[in-house]
Amino acid sequence: MELPLSRENARDAAARRGARDVFGLLLLLYWLILYPLLRADRYYNDDLKRALIGRAGWDSNGRPLTTLLMRMLQCYDHAMVDISPLPQIGAVAILAWAGVLLARRYPIGPAAMAALAAFPLGAQPFFLENLSFKFDALSMSLAMLLAVLPILQLRDGRRAWWLGVLSLFGSLCFYQPAINVYLVFVLVEWVMLQLRPVPPSLLLRRLAWRLLQGGCAMLIYYLVVGIHISGWVKRSSERIHGWRELPLLWRHFVDFYAYVGSSFNVHWWMYFGPLLVVLALFPVAVGIGYARRLRAARWTPATVLFCLAAVLTPLAALIAALGPMLALRQPEIGPRVLMGLGALLAGALVVMAAALRQWRRSPRWALAAGCMLALGMCVLASAYGNAAAAQKKYEDHIASRLADDLARLKSSRGIDAFLLDGSAGDSPVTAHVIGQLPLVRALVPSYLDADRNSFQTPGFLAFYIAGVTNLQANDQVPSPSLLSSLRARACLVPADVVRAAYRIYVVGGTALVRLSGAGAPLHATVEDAAVHCAPSHSHDTARETSP
Repeated sequence: MELPLSRENARDAAARRGARDVFGLLLLLYWLILYPLLRADRYYNDDLKRALIGRAGWDSNGRPLTTLLMRMLQCYDHAMVDISPLPQIGAVAILAWAGVLLARRYPIGPAAMAALAAFPLGAQPFFLENLSFKFDALSMSLAMLLAVLPILQLRDGRRAWWLGVLSLFGSLCFYQPAINVYLVFVLVEWVMLQLRPVPPSLLLRRLAWRLLQGGCAMLIYYLVVGIHISGWVKRSSERIHGWRELPLLWRHFVDFYAYVGSSFNVHWWMYFGPLLVVLALFPVAVGIGYARRLRAARWTPATVLFCLAAVLTPLAALIAALGPMLALRQPEIGPRVLMGLGALLAGALVVMAAALRQWRRSPRWALAAGCMLALGMCVLASAYGNAAAAQKKYEDHIASRLADDLARLKSSRGIDAFLLDGSAGDSPVTAHVIGQLPLVRALVPSYLDADRNSFQTPGFLAFYIAGVTNLQANDQVPSPSLLSSLRARACLVPADVVRAAYRIYVVGGTALVRLSGAGAPLHATVEDAAVHCAPSHSHDTARETSP
């Protein structure tokens, strides 16, 4: 015979069932995002070298906890191995748990609404790059969880504040841009407290308390970890100096959101733009409603200030989503650093759901908004996965044929080095997806590109070509004069190998591989191109021809 549960135990049991429901729904939703990436199975940027040589390299980038985490997972002392998809599966599980904490913290309705509100944290289009990393996805998701933990914990007090500082420090040690997620949720907390409502003194004190918490964590991180950052990351994290460089803040703000705007075509903005405007108006309405209640209580000076704060809340949220990156001289503008945009969408859905519930309006509007955003994110993830899979197949085919041709030329012509010229471009499927969804251009980098900025090309070719030196490898950078000489001399001889994707010219002991995809061949000068590479029927003759 079962004893009846007490009221408190019944509430706990209901809370546990609600948490399980939210976690299960989020796992299902995140699987719709993760599956296309796993099916594409493409090593993403830094994964190329890590899969080959197992070097971590996160310590010099200011991410010591990432190194510690991966070492603990693999119990290794020397070099890592690829253990995907375990890190990516763990990443979505962590993101789902963050959604559970969000549902516990804020009154946003049933499990379906809570799951849809938390879903953009890890499903927003720009976070697809973070989930694509086979080695980094887990640490980036942990950074996200630790960034929201100080806001979502249910306890207050001095001890909780210091635990929040420790959590933010850990977030920075996993991945620095996650601090922007915290800043966005500081504003979400500000708006949600206005819904309760709380006295202005408590509201301002809580805001100052949160900003001090974040500032303290960043200061500790700088003193303990930041001073040891080196290399490219150190140059990229140089801060602006002096009043004269303050206009850079606005320039960076414009550049970041111009990048966001150009990542989607006009039709996507026509569909989702009005919804985003509506979501932005909810915190404004909440703030103005709070100011009106202050006026009724004869808080006249505070009424004006809080009305102004309400109007500026969307702008403050856009600034918070970029956070300290605005203060850098040359910030990295790319999908993986825009983690704050997911927090913006999730926070806006939380505010909308809570406000409709407070105002006793139908929650279906918030549910519809969450479904609309979730559908768009799943569609984009599927399109990206298909584009990445097509690009992988396309480049693998070219690289494997190139490896065979170079091995044959090494045996017959005695070559000992090769040099890429031009670009293989995108596969037809990838190019079509990029034409419709420009963001995919940043999410699907080309690994067969002679551009010196494409530093992943040598790592990709190392999977296929052995025994022939790549003159563009990081430890074998050729001089500009050598490059000019090889390219000019290649224009004077017929191609030794002709393929649909490239031609190979043997110059001395070096094979110049001229890729024939997007991007014209690179010549030393305009004169070289005009004099040595003028169209000629004799140059179309090749010693070896193949489709």
